[in-house]
Amino acid sequence: MNDVRGLKAWLKVIAKLDLPSLNSVVKAICELSDDDDSSADEFTQIVLRDADLTSQVLKVANSVHYNRSFSPIKTVSRAIVQIGYMDLKNIALATTLIDGFLDGKPRDRLINNLARSFHAAVQARAIAQQLKGDDHEEVFIAALLLRLGDLALLATGRPEVDTFMAARDLSPGEAHSLALEHLGVGVKTLNRALIQEWGLGDLVLKASDDRHSADPWVRSVQFGDEISQTIHLGIDHPDMRKVIQRISEFQDRSSTDVREHILLMAEEASSVAATYGAERLLQALPQRDVIEGDTTAVQPTDHDMQRFLNRISRCIMDVEPLPRLLQLAVHALHRGAGFGRVALWLSSARDHRLEPVIVAGDDVARWREVLKLDLSTLHQEETLAVFLKAPEPRWYTRKAPTDGVMRRLLGTVDGMMVPVQSPDRLVGVIYADNDGDALTERQFEELQLVANQINLYLQFNMSAQPKSG
Repeated sequence: MNDVRGLKAWLKVIAKLDLPSLNSVVKAICELSDDDDSSADEFTQIVLRDADLTSQVLKVANSVHYNRSFSPIKTVSRAIVQIGYMDLKNIALATTLIDGFLDGKPRDRLINNLARSFHAAVQARAIAQQLKGDDHEEVFIAALLLRLGDLALLATGRPEVDTFMAARDLSPGEAHSLALEHLGVGVKTLNRALIQEWGLGDLVLKASDDRHSADPWVRSVQFGDEISQTIHLGIDHPDMRKVIQRISEFQDRSSTDVREHILLMAEEASSVAATYGAERLLQALPQRDVIEGDTTAVQPTDHDMQRFLNRISRCIMDVEPLPRLLQLAVHALHRGAGFGRVALWLSSARDHRLEPVIVAGDDVARWREVLKLDLSTLHQEETLAVFLKAPEPRWYTRKAPTDGVMRRLLGTVDGMMVPVQSPDRLVGVIYADNDGDALTERQFEELQLVANQINLYLQFNMSAQPKSG
């Protein structure tokens, strides 16, 4: 196999891949005018040409991240009305790009790099949400594609790419000279060429080119990328502390708040990835216990729980996005109330299902898959079915064990469940246990207290949302 060298040669190799650059749907989406009212209708027709994309767009549009009304969105046109044309356009673009890179059997390095790009996108969007304007989803796409050159190179499977990246890992400060040596072209040069060829917009191009930009949207993209590239060292590593300090100055927020927000968004990246149908990224995304350090041996105190409750109250008062409140709530139960394992199910607005959107605790990553439940398969008298018919706080013990799907998936352990409810429907379920150890009355009270805080948010903020059909 002859070595590939130079920009034209690599672009030719990449063009032969079954990547989104050749996907007519993505090209058509990118070419639509953002300001033209007719674009929404054109977008709908493009999406409807692809059954898989139609299904994925509706799935994401019905997720907690976008559908605040929790009423089913059944058509792409209704999704545009509810979510907005720009957001839906970028959801379609992101899901298609991710599917393109994950097609077939991607190698671990490609999965890891795509996971970092996805994590960067979630962090960047969260930072941009502090800014005035509506470019949050554009920031998400820009951060996702900021390292497009790396992703495209890895997708080729060429041996010289592996050699280059192994050398760059050992000497990151010599990345450009190593790229010229092994590839015959700088990665930034390739990156720029691909961004222009794919027509991905000015923001990702500016973020890639200008590392000293004063543009707040560009800086949001770059901060998201810095977080994703550094956080694996640990949230309290000196390099990560420098990133936190720069974001603190950018946002005029305390370093403590920025640190906690980054941790929450690291957790949210997993739930967003699952929503986007990118489950293969989950194992490569940062896990909070790893990046924060193992604190399971530290017993929670009254102060810990009160600190979480104060932050939840502030989140409600500031009407922050619901996913952020849910992340805080699950974390409060795990770290503040001391539950060993916690799962938050949300009911699907489109079908009769429960989806585990947030999990916390030891060895619970697998729950994102095994706890996806089709409620039509439940037996009428089993534990979960009975709970859903009359949703109220329940404490199950091994003396009166759970049965059916709960026992099969979670084991014969003491467990607790509470409902999450909007004014007119059951939104979800919180399950918590101590992984086989005994539970306490105090934990039961704190579980109900946290659930009541979520329900309060839903009562005051969901009732004002429009109904969708």
